[in-house]
Formats: sequence, structure tokens, C-alpha cells
Amino acid sequence: MNKLYEKHGPYFNTKGRELIKVALMSDLHIDYDYTPGMSNSCGKPLCCRSDSGLPSDPSQAAGKWGDYNCDLNELTLKNLLSYINDEVKPDVVMWGGDSIPHNIDTLTFATNVQIMKNISAEVLTQLDGTRIYPTIGNHDTYP
Repeated sequence: MNKLYEKHGPYFNTKGRELIKVALMSDLHIDYDYTPGMSNSCGKPLCCRSDSGLPSDPSQAAGKWGDYNCDLNELTLKNLLSYINDEVKPDVVMWGGDSIPHNIDTLTFATNVQIMKNISAEVLTQLDGTRIYPTIGNHDTYP
């Protein structure tokens, strides 16, 4: 008998149970206006966008694949989903929400709906054939 079963009971007994591979993604915060080369410290709630201005210091320029100070760009999202589909090959994807970007000064109900439509279409296309269990995050309902 395995040690987990001895310690925790039948829930950890894997004998006769099929194991599944689960991928979890959450807090993607996709910014469809992410613009490489723009400032990553513009003084707004969200930078690295078309209206962020050019940085005075080249080290503050948003990169092609993203920037630590900014939300995720579409290129990186597509690469992530491709990796999950082609390399991880999960049986199930748990999608924990918070897909809306942090540009709280310009978000509207209509923009949130469009962003959710865009990201949902991308997830469904890239992970076609995989069971996806989504949930709504607190940012997804703002404003």
C-alpha cells in the first residue's frame, strides 16, 4: 500500500484510477493594444500600449514577447496556448479567469465583452478538442 494512502485514506489510492493531465492558466490579463517599443513606465494604470509614448531610456521599451511591468501581449498568448496544446497535451484545461487588462482608465462594458470574445475564440481555436473549464475572475467584470 502506498504511503499517501496510509496517511490520507482512499482519496490518494490511485490503484484502478486513471490519471489525467491538467493545465491551469489564470490571470492572463491580455492587452490587445500592447505595442513593442512603447514605454513600460508611462505613469498610467497600464503601459506598453500605443498611447504610452516612446521611452526616454531604451531599457524601458516594451519588448516583442512582453514586459514584466505590463500585461500579456497577443503574441505571447498565442505562443503559450500553442505550447499547452502541442507540448503539454493536457486532458483538461482549467482557466481561472482575470483575462481583462489593467487599463482601468479606459475600460468599458463593451470593451470587456469584446476582449472576452477575442480571448475565448483564441483559446477555443488553439486548444480545440481539449476540455476547458473556465471561470470568471474579478477583473473580468470590471467596470
